[in-house]
Amino acid sequence: MSAVKQSTSNRDPARAEVTTVQRALNLLRVVGASERAIGVNEIARRLGKHASAVSRTLATLEHNGFVERDEETGRFVLGVELIALASRLLAELDVVRVARPYLEELAERTRETASLSLWNKTEAINVEHVLGPGSIKHVAAPGRRNPAHCTATGKAMLSQMPAPTLQEVLALGLERYTDRTITEVSALERELHCTRERGYALNVGEFIPETAAIAAVIHDRRGRVAAAIAVTMPVFHFTQQSERQLAPLVMNAAAEISRRLGYHGAPPI
Repeated sequence: MSAVKQSTSNRDPARAEVTTVQRALNLLRVVGASERAIGVNEIARRLGKHASAVSRTLATLEHNGFVERDEETGRFVLGVELIALASRLLAELDVVRVARPYLEELAERTRETASLSLWNKTEAINVEHVLGPGSIKHVAAPGRRNPAHCTATGKAMLSQMPAPTLQEVLALGLERYTDRTITEVSALERELHCTRERGYALNVGEFIPETAAIAAVIHDRRGRVAAAIAVTMPVFHFTQQSERQLAPLVMNAAAEISRRLGYHGAPPI
């Protein structure tokens, strides 16, 4: 009996350490998902934790540069240390390097924001963007998470993902963000079919009411989904005419980037 107790006791510190790491990771995700600086109490509410525990974890993360606190408001944003950690990975991603000049050209030609997103398990993640010369600019900040069912880049990539990936997304539930968000499975399946047929995805106020976007998939040399490129604009800029004008530009940019990555055939089924 004593041996069993000793063994259990020995495991407890490790379990506590894992719990602490998980708490810190969850906290970083909440701060990163916020559109603006976020306070301790709001973070605690979203995590379902006591504010005092959240405050202690934030202090450690701030000390190490993973979050930064606004001295005036006391609210937090992600810190530059995360950028330092990610910069090497992003530099090594061929798709980011190859896509950059196409993003610049797309932003210049459309006068809107051009962005690049990668797939992350069940969502799209912004990794690069270029602001257009227009007077109204939409910032598609790197690191922003794009739900797969209600964003253009998310739907573009999800439309060409294998069935198990779609089931993973559906299992999470189709959260409503605006009154235009697709929340029914059958409606999303029709939308994804339409996306595949026309070659690009649309989001008109489905995630953020004031924002619209057009996106197309980028394939790697094996025909797998590598990324998605999008043009994002204020929703009042989006019309049938702008869709007809911008969609071919987005699809052509995606096709050119895919070609540069070595893609020459149909994507795998």
